[in-house]
Amino acid sequence: MVIDERIPAERPGISVCQRSYDSAVTSFDKVGADTRPPWWRSVLYVLATVLLSLLSVAYSPPMWQMERGGSGAFPGLLLLTAMALPVMLFWRHRTPFLCTHVMAAVSVFLPIGNSLPLVALATLIGRRRGPAVWWTTAGVALTSAWVIGRDALAQPRAASALKSLLGPTQADPAQNAQLSWAQLLAVFVLGLGISIGAGLLVRSRREAASATVAVQAEKAVSGQLGDELARHDERERIAREVHDAMGHRLSLLSMYAGALEANAGSDPRVAEAAHLVRSNAGAAMDDLRSLLSVLREPVGAEQPAVSLTDLATVVQESFGAGQRLSSSIFVQDAASAPEPLTRAVYRIVQELLTNARKHAPREQVYLTVNGSPAEGVTIDAHNRYVPDQAAASGSSRGLKGISERAELLGGTLKYGLDADQFRVHVTLPWQLG
Repeated sequence: MVIDERIPAERPGISVCQRSYDSAVTSFDKVGADTRPPWWRSVLYVLATVLLSLLSVAYSPPMWQMERGGSGAFPGLLLLTAMALPVMLFWRHRTPFLCTHVMAAVSVFLPIGNSLPLVALATLIGRRRGPAVWWTTAGVALTSAWVIGRDALAQPRAASALKSLLGPTQADPAQNAQLSWAQLLAVFVLGLGISIGAGLLVRSRREAASATVAVQAEKAVSGQLGDELARHDERERIAREVHDAMGHRLSLLSMYAGALEANAGSDPRVAEAAHLVRSNAGAAMDDLRSLLSVLREPVGAEQPAVSLTDLATVVQESFGAGQRLSSSIFVQDAASAPEPLTRAVYRIVQELLTNARKHAPREQVYLTVNGSPAEGVTIDAHNRYVPDQAAASGSSRGLKGISERAELLGGTLKYGLDADQFRVHVTLPWQLG
C-alpha cells in the first residue's frame, strides 16, 4: 500500500530545505512514513561510504601527483569531502532526492567514487515511487558510467581505483594498465543492480508493513461494527421483552382505573383517585414508549428534546398524587439550557420526589431548584427522616442513579442527615464538557 503524503513532517534545520526541494520534484509518492531508521544502521552506512570514498581518493590522479612531489590544497579538499559528505546519509530518510542528487553531482566533479550516490539511490527507491524516482535512477546511472569511465582512463595503475583493485597484485603501480569493457560493464551493472535491488526490497517491506497496518485498522473497524450490531440486537430484544411485559400490565391498569372511575358513583375522592391512576398509567405508557424508542435507536443517536419547563409538570403530578410538597423553582434563561442538562434536571427532580414519596410518604418535602448560565443549576431537596420507612425500602438505587447522572455532566451529589432532615444537594454545570 502506498501512502501519499506530499508535505513531509518537519524537522529542525532541514524542513525548509526539504519543502523547497521537494516542491520542484512533485511526480512521486511516499511509501510508508518517513520514520527514522535505527541510528546504528546510519552509522554503518556512513562508515562504509567514508572508507570507500577514501579508497577512491587514495587511488586518484590528484593523490598520485601528490605522491610524485606535487603540492596544493586539492588533495586535502578531496579527503575532507570524502569524510564529510557521507554525513548527509543521516538525513537520507527525510530528503532522499536531495541526498541522491547532491552526491551524484559531487561524484561527477570529484574522484570520490560512486558508493555515496548508490547508497542514497537505494534509500530513494525504498521510500519513494513514481516517475521522478526513475528519472533520478537514470541520472545516477549516467553519473556512475562517467565515474567508472573516468577511473578507467586514469593512468598509471596507482591513479585508478578499479585498476588497483582488479589488476594483478604484483604489478608495478607506476605502469599503465587497461581494463576490458567486460570488466567495466560488470562493475557498472553490479553496483547499480545492488542499489536498485536493495531499494526495491526495502520498498516491498515498507509496503507490506503499511498494508498490515491498514488490515489491522480494517479489522478494528469491523470488530467495532460487529460489537455495535450485537448491542443493537440485544437492545431490540430487551425492547420487545419490556414492551410485551410492561405494556400489557399498564394497559390493564389503565383499563381498570377507567372502570373504577366510571363506577365511583357519588364519591368524588374515589373518582379523583381513579382518574389519577388512569392518567399516570397513560403517562407511564408514554415514558415506556420513549424508553423503547431510545433502546431501538443506534448508539449515539439523539434523544427527544426536553425543556426545563417540564419541571412544573413533575411538581403538579406530585401534588396531584397527594404528596405534601413545598417547591421553589427559578431558572434563568431556561430556553438556552443544553438538552443534556435539561434532561438530567428533569430526571433528577423526578427521582428525588419519587424517593421522598417512597421513604417518607406522609412527610413534607421541600424542593428548591435554582439555575442560571453563570452559576449552573442547584437542586436541593429535604424532608424529615423516617428510619422505619428508610429501612423498609432497603435500596439506594435512586441515589446511585442521581450520582451517575451528575458525574456524567461534571456535577456533584451530596446527601445525608442534617439533624432530623434527610437532605440531598445536587449541583450541575450549565456549560457541559
